[in-house]
Amino acid sequence: MGLILTLIAGLFFLVGGLISLKVKNKDKLNHFSIALALVIILNLLVMDLIPEIFELLENYELGFKILLIVIFATLGILILKILDFFIPDHHHEHHDNEIDKKEHVSHMRHIGTLTLISLILHNLLEGFAIAGNAANNTEMGFMICLSVALHNIPLGTTIFSSLDIKKNKLLVLSLTLSSLLGGLIFLIIGNISLLALAIISIITFGMLMYIAVLELLPELWHNIAKKETVMGLLAGLIIIIIAMFI
Repeated sequence: MGLILTLIAGLFFLVGGLISLKVKNKDKLNHFSIALALVIILNLLVMDLIPEIFELLENYELGFKILLIVIFATLGILILKILDFFIPDHHHEHHDNEIDKKEHVSHMRHIGTLTLISLILHNLLEGFAIAGNAANNTEMGFMICLSVALHNIPLGTTIFSSLDIKKNKLLVLSLTLSSLLGGLIFLIIGNISLLALAIISIITFGMLMYIAVLELLPELWHNIAKKETVMGLLAGLIIIIIAMFI
């Protein structure tokens, strides 16, 4: 049952993808999905990752916790900064001429790729958590799966609206199946140390912070007056509120 739940959670990225494919105006969808993704990722950082990290490190002294967070969050940021060199043509100015429109498309693809890579790592842990909880309590596993699925929809919309799916089939497949892989890891090894889980979570935290602050926030700020951006922010808040009551 746990493995089925992890697969369902991953497939909800495709639900978001289908939404993006049905929308014809990609510019408006990008403005909406960037705002939506920023809210969801910030919620993920504050409400999920930070409490999870401190819970995993509860047996360690405060100084050691801070040292680990600084070192491995920085590592997560550096990983994505290094990836910048392999995902070129993403810096651009916001103008209306044809060249700048092409640069904007490249920038959106860059954001989508970095977000996708970070979420693969995060979803491995979520799949591990879903399978682990389902093994002890099926109802709890189902509730965690539903919560994960809710925030996978808007993230899927963002990724699919900004990426050339044909050129990134392997990455998209990896993202969709990453929760399932996390569940399989749980079945194979049963458990890994809390410290190892904490380190992976902190690296993921750093990666998602990089995306939120250095990639999504500048895009949102430039388009803050657009109604699609405002709608994206409101939609993100609504999804978070719904998830809180599940």
